[in-house]
Amino acid sequence: MPQYWQFTPDVVIGSLVVAALYVTGLWRLHTRAARPSAWRALGFLGGLALVFLALQSPLDALSEHLFIVHQVQHLLLHAMAPMLMMLAAPQASLVAGSPAALRRYVIAPVMTNHALRTALRFVSRPPAASVLFIGTLFLWQYPPYHDVAVLDDAVHYAMHVSMLFAGLVFFWCVFDSRPAPLGAGYGARLAMLSAALLSNILLGAVTTFKPMPLYAAYDELGRLWHLSALTDERLGGMIIWIPGSMMCAVAGLCVIRFWGGHETRQDGRRTRELGSASGTGMRSNRALALKLAAVAATVFISILGVGLLVVSHFAAA
Repeated sequence: MPQYWQFTPDVVIGSLVVAALYVTGLWRLHTRAARPSAWRALGFLGGLALVFLALQSPLDALSEHLFIVHQVQHLLLHAMAPMLMMLAAPQASLVAGSPAALRRYVIAPVMTNHALRTALRFVSRPPAASVLFIGTLFLWQYPPYHDVAVLDDAVHYAMHVSMLFAGLVFFWCVFDSRPAPLGAGYGARLAMLSAALLSNILLGAVTTFKPMPLYAAYDELGRLWHLSALTDERLGGMIIWIPGSMMCAVAGLCVIRFWGGHETRQDGRRTRELGSASGTGMRSNRALALKLAAVAATVFISILGVGLLVVSHFAAA
């Protein structure tokens, strides 16, 4: 039974470099208002640690022998780690922590390159980011592609890179600190998360309640823990369905909180400009935020209801 840690240069060096740049940036920003809070810093470093855990711990070795463990690995790479890292809004710290030569000869040329900026703007828009995020999930769950990835190291590497990249782009768009029009509108962000949530529920429910196993690669490599193929895949489907959907729900609550805070700040500016000391607008904005939370909760519950309908259909079949 594979139970070992592996330390590959790309992941180890990459993780250490990113962590060093971020921590250096925190130190350089310690006297500035741009310095992130302790919770954001812990969130980014925690997300980076989850990437390292997914790719270097025994989880990676086990993922080649159990479908359920592979889905846990995908959950970390595709949702949990990117969500924590982008929620931290790490851009300022990473740039501040970069050496001057790196900023001058690498970051600046990349950020001023028209073609790269155009491509980045395209993929970070809500429709493209959502298609990329949901598409990578469905692409790598398609049985022929999934089996090839499990059996071929190069394809498996591409799977991990694409899922991590899609997750980072998606949650970058969702948690972008810039309000519209520079960033996506808050309603569009909630729509992105609703689409991702629905996709997780549908894919997870179908994988959980399908009548026969679909992924043969795990039997070729030797399935562990005496699990039958169907049981293993059904447990993996539950990982896609429940924890995967919960990540979208948590992100949605964060977006609603940011939306309420943005509206409150906007109302404060209008109040100061008008010279009014009334707090009526702020109270109305708080009420609006509560209403939005209620609406979002209703939407999420409704989508969960769709999942239950799918379950009842497969259970009756």
